[in-house]
Amino acid sequence: MKFSYLFKNTIMSVIASGNFVIKAWLQNNILHRLNNSQIKLLNNRYAHAVIASTMAIVPLSIVRGLVITASVLCETAGFNHAALWFMQLQIGFLALAPLVMNIYVAVHWAVRNRLSQIYCIALSISTLMIFRRILDDNAQFFLDISIPMALASGIIGNVLQEIVSKNMLKVRQWKDSNNVTIVSFFVTLMIIAIFSSIIKLVAEASLHHAMSFFEQLSLYFYPTNFLNGISYVLLRSVPWFFGLHGYYLFMDIDVAFTAAAKLNINDWYSGRGALNILSPVFYDMWCNSGGTGNTLSLVICILMQKNSPHRRLLTIAGPMALFNINEPLIFGFPIVLNPVMIIPFVLTPLVSYVVAYGATYYSFIPRITAIVSWSTPGPIKVWLASGESSAAVMLYIALVALGVAIYYPFVKSTLKQKNTVNNDMDLLTGEVKISQPTNIEMVPNYNHVVEEYSHLEAQRQIEKLQTSGQFILFFQPQVRLSDNKIFAVEVLIRHQDDNGKITPPTFLKYYERAGLMPEVDFWVMENALDYVRENMSETEGMTLSVNISPQTLVDYRLLHIVNKVLAKPLPAGWSLEFEITESQKVQEPVRVAEVMEKLRNLGIKIALDDFGSGYSTLHYLTRYPLDKIKLDRSMVLGLAKPDGFSFLQQVVKLCMVVQCEILIEGVETEQELELVKMAGIELCQGYLFHRPLPGKVVCQLLAEQDKMQMQPGHCLPEIEAIV
Repeated sequence: MKFSYLFKNTIMSVIASGNFVIKAWLQNNILHRLNNSQIKLLNNRYAHAVIASTMAIVPLSIVRGLVITASVLCETAGFNHAALWFMQLQIGFLALAPLVMNIYVAVHWAVRNRLSQIYCIALSISTLMIFRRILDDNAQFFLDISIPMALASGIIGNVLQEIVSKNMLKVRQWKDSNNVTIVSFFVTLMIIAIFSSIIKLVAEASLHHAMSFFEQLSLYFYPTNFLNGISYVLLRSVPWFFGLHGYYLFMDIDVAFTAAAKLNINDWYSGRGALNILSPVFYDMWCNSGGTGNTLSLVICILMQKNSPHRRLLTIAGPMALFNINEPLIFGFPIVLNPVMIIPFVLTPLVSYVVAYGATYYSFIPRITAIVSWSTPGPIKVWLASGESSAAVMLYIALVALGVAIYYPFVKSTLKQKNTVNNDMDLLTGEVKISQPTNIEMVPNYNHVVEEYSHLEAQRQIEKLQTSGQFILFFQPQVRLSDNKIFAVEVLIRHQDDNGKITPPTFLKYYERAGLMPEVDFWVMENALDYVRENMSETEGMTLSVNISPQTLVDYRLLHIVNKVLAKPLPAGWSLEFEITESQKVQEPVRVAEVMEKLRNLGIKIALDDFGSGYSTLHYLTRYPLDKIKLDRSMVLGLAKPDGFSFLQQVVKLCMVVQCEILIEGVETEQELELVKMAGIELCQGYLFHRPLPGKVVCQLLAEQDKMQMQPGHCLPEIEAIV
């Protein structure tokens, strides 16, 4: 008995351990890889363009759904004329959707790449019209287009213009970037027209064969039997992964399918044939409960998660799900570009289809005898379409419950993943930053909605800055402790309003949000170099340090502008240094490393700014070619902690390994200065020495430095009076 008891317990323990190992493997490998692939997709600029354009038609889809609902209500109440008017209105919304998406691809591309929105929209629409004419000689307007064509023409036209612009900058030195935009627009349009003509003349036969092939292929998805019906389910749900509505993509199939279903029901009423199992209403009843993907079950799962931040989403998505409109839920949870949630989103309607098809085939529930609008609430729709069958309503409830069982583990896993991923630990300070969504717009991965609105807000703030004053330059000296001399100056941008009030660079967040940091950096670089040449040429052997954002590093104009500003030589012994802001995340590390190497070949020093305050700190030291490392003020503040000094010493040793100069920022007291010296740091910057100063003050400091030795933290009286 004891042996059998021990054997049984051992077997149960092995099984439990095996289940735990399998569950852990699934969680740490499959879901981890899926989430990593999601991050890569979200960082892809083409995916960004597609998602931005599909989100642009979300309001259009919602309004269309409400119009259809109004049409159904009018028809039910006997107002047939009003019902027909509403139905024709929704057809107009449907035809307008591809054009809206095409335009918004251009708007998104322009905002992201700091280009003219007018040129991008004109190019996108022109490309669309050319493509439309290739497919149909009789096409006079471009409302009769498909979504794939609208997206493809928008992306192809703008990508081609980007390539043309880059090559034009290489071929000729343009003085005005606007000339590049104008010329590249017409050159791109000419290239598209020429290649389209070649395709039309040379490959017309092949094009017709290709179109015939796709038409034949589409027949496979036409739901005439059980297997083709499965393909139809996949056709309606899988495209949502890319933010594309399957109905919009393959509208021709649905139109023919609806017409065939109406004819079949009429024949059955006339006694000329049997009812088919499959019809559009069949899919709306069993595979689109709450919208594509049977997302009514997802709504219930979210309600079951008490701590889920997505519950806020239900204030909008919940009521709409009752009318089978689920775009807010699909984009808000999200389903779009989410490799984890797309699994239950496809699996739930697929399982429901199999169960409902079997129940109908074996006559457990009656076949559909009436065409009911897709926007009719689920139980009512099932009741009306099935001839008032209570068995069909019971099956509907059971399938919703089955969908909840399928969605639940994925929703729970997603919530758990969000709680762990949002932790952002600083590798040097050990501080953990937790970002929790506070409202519907801040739900994780729904940030592309806020992002588009934030661009508009940023542009408004920028316009306000530009009309209420001017930008000016300040300089903050950097001091060498061995001889207490200024060896470099860092240039800083400030805003001075019409009343003379000077604002620190808090406004830069608007430029960063709007993608305009390169314009700021280029302006600072050009004006600072001009000021040094005109006013500081008497002092030799100095370094001018200019802040460069990660946005600017990957801007294709950077090397061209650097060569332009360095065409005129610097004062004797002066060198130019770029400070790369480490507190901002680098999106294209390979490209950044290549650009840094090219800048160093031009004689420009590279300094890593704010070391220890931002992203991937240790990774920066080994990946990028650096000449100087600027320790963030957090290192100085850490000296007040028990192990702060030891920590600073270790950081200095770590920086010495990569053979870079070390400068520490934010030194404000004599005590901090003594500890910094003891840690082996030679270069300093901070309020103890000098605050950011106007250019004329720095010029006098440099002039006095040539005459006398300055003490740390003290300025000459006449200099203090000027400040």
